[in-house]
Amino acid sequence: MAKELKTYFDFAENNYDFLLAAYEQGLVGNAMGAMAQETCEKYLKHIIEKYVVPQDLQGNAKKAEILRTHNLSKLSKYIVQYVPDIKLNRQALNLINGLYFTTRYPGDESIVVEKEDIDDYIEAVKECRKSVIEFIEKTNK
Repeated sequence: MAKELKTYFDFAENNYDFLLAAYEQGLVGNAMGAMAQETCEKYLKHIIEKYVVPQDLQGNAKKAEILRTHNLSKLSKYIVQYVPDIKLNRQALNLINGLYFTTRYPGDESIVVEKEDIDDYIEAVKECRKSVIEFIEKTNK
């Protein structure tokens, strides 16, 4: 029976397991770029949803708004502002920011993902995951 998915973290872990399995099988595809971004997005949204506590209605509105974005740069900036104890590698996140769109749709901004790209994307996802898990473990002690 599959594990029940209830939180952003659960969904991120589900994505991570699938992405890593595909990577370890040597698969290369544009969907992996999109999934790399989507996985980090879910890890970051978990931090926002669980650990950012707005002090007023305006803060609640901003939190709800940021949870609708796919932009890793916006998500990470928001987190750093409200959760300064987390150590995110924003450079690694910027590497995969935008892949959700550029790897899924044709157009002037679209790209074709190659093996070397996937190697870099996987490392960025691993770094994001590690930072989030370390923060959660430290905070929940």
